[in-house]
Amino acid sequence: MADVQVMIDGVILYCDESVSSLQLGNGYSIHKIYLEDISFKNKINDGNGSITINYLGSRLYDDNGTYLMCIHKEDTFQVQLPQIVPGIHVTDKDLMCGEQLEAYKDIEMQFLNKAFSLLRLFKKGNIGFKEVFFEHEFTVMGFINNTQKQTSDNVTRNIVDSAFFSLTPDEIIRCNQFLQDYTEEYDLLRNCIDEFTWGLEQVDIPTGFEQYTTALEMIFLAKDQQGKKEVLSKRVSVLLENDPSKIQALYDKMKIFYRYRSESLHEGDGRNITAAELKEMEELVRKVLLKYLDFCKTAITNNESITWESIKENKINDLKSCC
Repeated sequence: MADVQVMIDGVILYCDESVSSLQLGNGYSIHKIYLEDISFKNKINDGNGSITINYLGSRLYDDNGTYLMCIHKEDTFQVQLPQIVPGIHVTDKDLMCGEQLEAYKDIEMQFLNKAFSLLRLFKKGNIGFKEVFFEHEFTVMGFINNTQKQTSDNVTRNIVDSAFFSLTPDEIIRCNQFLQDYTEEYDLLRNCIDEFTWGLEQVDIPTGFEQYTTALEMIFLAKDQQGKKEVLSKRVSVLLENDPSKIQALYDKMKIFYRYRSESLHEGDGRNITAAELKEMEELVRKVLLKYLDFCKTAITNNESITWESIKENKINDLKSCC
């Protein structure tokens, strides 16, 4: 076995200094770093030494200059080195332990994607990563120093949505608690949350709207559901509203939104979907997912082995009784 020292760094897009108080866990910290002091600045600069387009909209300024909010982690983990056995050829690739380093990176990115998906559920804002940089150092055979660098590049990342993620002092406290409270619940809802965050990544307004609607279908509709528009509109409205007049208003709006989605998806006509309606739909799905995180928490308390399919079916039955 060999100890591997790893440094993980990256720029957090579209957030302000308030995120430095977030407690992500798993050894990560968030810092305000001026451009000239960023240790990995060569990786975020273009050939002329200027910051790349990926990070232009995330720059922040104060009297001391331009800075970015960055994530950092230093860690040590172990890899299994190849055995040196007479007669068996060991290649340079074997000594690099690439598959083990890649497996470590994948686990870390799963954690970061989970944490930042939860942040984007907690509050609107285009927070997240374009690239995360990994640098591994370890010694092979006692004298060969091995340094390997990896980049996790989110090629579909929306780098043009300028909605900043910012937290008040009270929100920082609640957000840190939120990150701790919904670990298992996130795992149950992950597919639905992934569909929502995929909608957030879209630059094209109709496509984002379609993804949000799909997330709602995944939550509220059974397989081979008949009358999808009617059923979805009823269930969303009774979940999110209590007052009869507000239930009716949301029901009517959801029917219109579903028609817009159908026109866009099936007819290629997304002209009715405006940026304002996209943001309204985003907030509706966010509210639904937040409620379902709580439903999952209650369900786990009662049955640790419960599945998403059971939770979904139970909630559909509850909503049917209200419609």
